[in-house]
Amino acid sequence: MKKIVLGVCGVLVFIGGLAGIRSGVLKAGELTKDSSFIVETGTVESAVIVPESSEMPVEEVIVPEAENPALVEEQPEVPIEESSALPEPSSSSEPVPSSASSDTSSSESSTTDSSTSTSESSSSTDSSTSASSSSSIPSTTKPSSSTSSHTKPSTTTPSSAEPTKPSTTQPSKAPTTPASSNTPVTPGTTNKASVQTNAFVAPSAPEAFSETSTLNLPSELKTDEVAQSDLKGFELPLLSSFKNKDHAAVIYDGIKQLGTKQEENYYVEQFATELYQKLFNLEITGKPEKMPEELTIGSLIYQKNEEKNVLLGVYIGDDYYLTVDDVEIEKEDEEEASELEADEKETQRQVIIETLDLEEDLLVQELPKAELTEYGEQVLDDYPASMNFTENESAKNFIEIIAEDAQKLGQEYDVFASVMIAQALIESGSGTSTLSLSPNFNLFGIKGTYNGQSISMATQEDRGNGELYSINSAFRKYPNYAASLGDYVQLIRGGISGNDGYYKQAWRSEAKNYLRTTNALTGTYATDTTYGQKLNSIIALYHLTQYDRVKTADSDSGIFIKGKEEIPEEYRSRMKYPDYNGVNYNSSGSYPAGQCTWYAFNRVKQLGKSVDDYMGNGGEWATKGKALGYQVSQKPKAGWLISFKPGVAGSDPRYGHVAFVEVVRPDGILISEGNVYGGTVISYRVIDNALATSDQVSYIKAK
Repeated sequence: MKKIVLGVCGVLVFIGGLAGIRSGVLKAGELTKDSSFIVETGTVESAVIVPESSEMPVEEVIVPEAENPALVEEQPEVPIEESSALPEPSSSSEPVPSSASSDTSSSESSTTDSSTSTSESSSSTDSSTSASSSSSIPSTTKPSSSTSSHTKPSTTTPSSAEPTKPSTTQPSKAPTTPASSNTPVTPGTTNKASVQTNAFVAPSAPEAFSETSTLNLPSELKTDEVAQSDLKGFELPLLSSFKNKDHAAVIYDGIKQLGTKQEENYYVEQFATELYQKLFNLEITGKPEKMPEELTIGSLIYQKNEEKNVLLGVYIGDDYYLTVDDVEIEKEDEEEASELEADEKETQRQVIIETLDLEEDLLVQELPKAELTEYGEQVLDDYPASMNFTENESAKNFIEIIAEDAQKLGQEYDVFASVMIAQALIESGSGTSTLSLSPNFNLFGIKGTYNGQSISMATQEDRGNGELYSINSAFRKYPNYAASLGDYVQLIRGGISGNDGYYKQAWRSEAKNYLRTTNALTGTYATDTTYGQKLNSIIALYHLTQYDRVKTADSDSGIFIKGKEEIPEEYRSRMKYPDYNGVNYNSSGSYPAGQCTWYAFNRVKQLGKSVDDYMGNGGEWATKGKALGYQVSQKPKAGWLISFKPGVAGSDPRYGHVAFVEVVRPDGILISEGNVYGGTVISYRVIDNALATSDQVSYIKAK
């Protein structure tokens, strides 16, 4: 009997234990959901998010006000392209609160005053004391709907912005709905904190990014015409890339003079003479010789002439040279400008950059060996791209994510995409800083609030003399990357409170080239005295000026011309190659007669050069050519072949197109091509400069 009683008791004890365990689990879950013991409200160093904590990471979220539901995380997710995905972060190194940070936050959650709250708000203490439930009642204060209260942006990346490693953890959902209005509210709007039980992880692209077309930026900031850079595609190389630093001095001293008004009797001979004298104390002597296989920077380029060789300019590398010419200028006085007749446009003598046509009969006088003068040494010391950065894959991946939208915004809103991307790389640590990750998405270190949202973090400021000091600052908090990119554009184009033109000198139309823009941002956007040098060096390292090229639509595909007599005179007069003779040199039959590839092959063969029998479809010739050792460029050159990407300028969306460049002018190019009118009919087309210099086409030099 005792055994039976003991057995029954044992069963009852076991059942009771199970019930107790289950009850405990439920209570723990409820505590995690409702408790306020994990709330980050402080801005002091101990409360700043740091990597490598052994505790469960907690995502910091600021619940927007009830009257502004567009940013609430519970909103339905907007479908966005998967192609812009960020690499998933690694759970082993997520930025999470340290144990000291968590303890400090829990003890201060009901006592911290407004100076240590996450957002800049006079009633922020309410957020910490009322955060005991995830369903906290938001403030009844209605956010302002006024225009952006832009404040001066951060000088550097916040000190807590440390890189995070890739993660295998599934990212938690972050807000993806783009703000329906991009007008930030005035600072000081109350925001309520709430407990977030989900783990903090870096966002994947669908969470962090959405198309910039959804942004409603002020229409008055949009530009009607994309301002062309006076560098014309030339990109200042890194100083460390020069074996001979004298060459860097030649380039920089020359391009410093771009856009500067010269006397009417100022010619390229005087420009070259002064350049040699100031930098090397050299006189130009000797005679030009036949052009060598490889041109040296600083060499003088001459056009061969029967009577007298004509100096074209000073070679600065990558098939560019500096020369002097008259440039049409815009009149600031509209009334005065309207009085000028079309054929009386005002011109100004300036130093300019031109592209070298290697097909012309040229002579060269190389720069002799010489030592830099004291002036030359100073030019070298001032070289704008002298920071010794090295490439890394995370930066390249980050560029791929934001580049297309940066290019689109830059083209539409008169800013340089190259500078925008470089700033994002610096300010966000290539998208790995705490400030740039979910739920903050602040790529540019811009301070203040965005739609009432901000995050307080420690940052390093520069006193203007290179000396750094630490302060806590409120930084804008965005719903996604698109909002951050758009807000950057609105800041640069719209200025700061009380000064709409604060960044005007950085606009594309005002600066004329990216080097002047980076210089204008130094001391305004950032107090870091080396900020411009950092931007220029990053631009050179990753060749970011490619994103300053204008992307074109199919409407820019050009005018098709069937007969040579219909070619515009300004192009026809510059045609120097003989007409196609109709001979089929493609004995292997690799290119079907009449196709664009068939004509391209035969055209260069007729002129004494050749391409391989198997270059693929027309849109593949640049890629195939580069792999086979052909010289491939993004700059239009007469006598070269032009390859159109599939679907560009009316080409087949599967195969692309290839043609022959007959003439290159400043405003466009003339091409000859097959397979437009059918059969073996050869036609012509004028391509606008916007398309001819875009990333939609490439140029291949036949061997």
